[in-house]
Amino acid sequence: MRRNAMTRREKDLLSRLFKIINYSEYIHANLTIAKRSCGNPRCKCVREGEKHVSLYLTTIRKDGKRKSIYIPKKLEEEAKAAVKRYFKIKDALEEVSDINLARLLSKKKRADV
Repeated sequence: MRRNAMTRREKDLLSRLFKIINYSEYIHANLTIAKRSCGNPRCKCVREGEKHVSLYLTTIRKDGKRKSIYIPKKLEEEAKAAVKRYFKIKDALEEVSDINLARLLSKKKRADV
């Protein structure tokens, strides 16, 4: 479809999508926080019950199995931002899809008349 036939909202969404997809990193995953004890009898996680907290990226592989990947503290913000960008892309695509569906249904209705 040519840009001059698009709504302002569509143009804005597609421009935003283009920028995110082409100029930033994104990851299709969920973030999971795990709390665990390390097993060291002198550690505070055993003595005081204050468990260690770790961030993981959880993905679903092509074979349908889940895979969790540990994210070190120094990469947590980067991983969070990449996952957030993926969901921004997904939300924008859903909105563009809704607009396209409404347009198609409108054309169908006119064709049925």
